[in-house]
Amino acid sequence: MINKISGTRSYIWIEFDDKTIGIEGELTLTPTFYADRKSMKNLTKPELELSSNEKEQIIEEILQHGEYEVKIIFDD
Repeated sequence: MINKISGTRSYIWIEFDDKTIGIEGELTLTPTFYADRKSMKNLTKPELELSSNEKEQIIEEILQHGEYEVKIIFDD
């Protein structure tokens, strides 16, 4: 479950269950954040790489979480 989403112009941090996930991307003036799914990293335990299934689960949770001040779009 997502607890908090914060970020900057080129990065977002998602507090997800017991992890903090970092995602690189680009914030436009729309405002829309274009997220690079390949850049997703577990910042809580950087030595543990996220599996494809974990990344997809996190993306799905973000997209279903609800309304945000900034729209988040993931690349394919």
